[in-house]
Amino acid sequence: MPAILLLAWALVLGLSRAQSAVENGALVRAETMRNAADNRLAVDLGALRTFATSSSLGARDWEAARARAAIVVGVNPGWKAVVVVHRSTGEVVMRTNPASEGAPAVSGAAPFDVLRDGPACPCVVLRERIAALPDHDLVALVDPAVFQPSALAAADDGRVTALVDQEGRFISRSLDYPARVGLPATQYVRGAVKRGGQGVYEGRTYEGLENYTAYVTSDISKWSAHVAVNRTLIDSPRFWLFIVLVGGSLLALMAAGGVLTYSLIDLGARRRAEAQMLRLQKSEAIGQFASGVAHDFNNLLMVIIGNLERITSDGKASPDVAGRAEMALEAARRGSRLSTQLLAFARDGHAEAGTVDVVELLDDLSELIQQSVGPGVTVTFRADPHARTVLADQAQLELAVLNLALNARDAMKGDGALTVETAARGKWVEIAVEDTGPGVDSAVRERLFEPFFTTKPEGQGTGLGLAQVLDMATRAGGDVRIEDAPHGGARFVIVLPVPRPGQTAAAVTD
Repeated sequence: MPAILLLAWALVLGLSRAQSAVENGALVRAETMRNAADNRLAVDLGALRTFATSSSLGARDWEAARARAAIVVGVNPGWKAVVVVHRSTGEVVMRTNPASEGAPAVSGAAPFDVLRDGPACPCVVLRERIAALPDHDLVALVDPAVFQPSALAAADDGRVTALVDQEGRFISRSLDYPARVGLPATQYVRGAVKRGGQGVYEGRTYEGLENYTAYVTSDISKWSAHVAVNRTLIDSPRFWLFIVLVGGSLLALMAAGGVLTYSLIDLGARRRAEAQMLRLQKSEAIGQFASGVAHDFNNLLMVIIGNLERITSDGKASPDVAGRAEMALEAARRGSRLSTQLLAFARDGHAEAGTVDVVELLDDLSELIQQSVGPGVTVTFRADPHARTVLADQAQLELAVLNLALNARDAMKGDGALTVETAARGKWVEIAVEDTGPGVDSAVRERLFEPFFTTKPEGQGTGLGLAQVLDMATRAGGDVRIEDAPHGGARFVIVLPVPRPGQTAAAVTD
């Protein structure tokens, strides 16, 4: 009897592993497709953002812009056309070539949409706001065929693969691609698109293949990669797994009824617990590493900045040394700002929110904030004991508070009072940063949180600080608002959710 039980158990494990291997293999292939698409989009979006800063676009010199756009299209594989669209009216004010004639067909398309019909189509629509012309968008039309290689690479061994946009339309497909590109996928695929995230679902392809499909969704574009495998590859192990389990259970009941049942339950729970622990440890390691880099590097820069400020202010250094120290001081300050912003963007889409102790966070930041704003600014911290914990990414929350403090210092020109306080508002906690500066003009408030928008002189601001503050808050399920301070100046309020009972962490990108 022990030999029979051991044999049955070995079969159970083998069949379970075979089934898991098929599902996990399909998920890995879907993730590879998703990553390949994300990498390609990152390159194309980088090129589009660079061109959006072109001086010819800012000057509305459409002839020069058209010539420049033609060069950009030529050096970016897969680009079909570039057009400039007025956001409000949909009017196309510049196009690269006659092939994009009639491009208003794409003027209303959302970023990352795939269109089948129209000039320069089928095409994937990439949009970027022109920094100098906030009422205009720069639109690139990219050939969906550039995403075909990854779909075909994942389609060996009889698999059917597809990449679809956020509306469930085919971008690439391993079967019948020319006839399907830009058209809606099956109801099973669209259902998975609506659910988002990743997982496995049952479905049927247009060719009639009954399948189980693994899918993974991109946090950048909301596209999803789907890898379908013949359902017999999974159903067959399930069927034999059922037979073995029934037979083994009957034999086990004759010898020791409850032993095998307990073992199965215990093993399943242990595997789920181990998988969850592995995910938590991986997320914690990434978060600790990124937070440690930001904290340690900024501490080093603060020491450098503090010593350089002492050299430039004590009056004992020679004019040559003082001048060099001033230049080094400015470079260190820029390095601090840029490292903070670049690290925040590097974590975009991969951060994980957890329970953050706001009182401890502000206590840890107090010295850094005081050093950063300088001796001319009086800093006051007021912590509401009832506003203790929030759901957020701790590193990004630290960066957000520091960004607001530095903006307040610049608004007060290094002389004034800065107040950082917290307050509990039911299911929300508010973190307010208030200054005694000139305040924010109502005409500016509408654009204050736009990326790359800044009221500072050229070379003194990137326009990314407030955009990152808003991005951090919204990813955590909160918001940011700006108010007039009671005694003049501006008051920025970060609103974050209080964790629900038992809630310890949640993906920021959910």
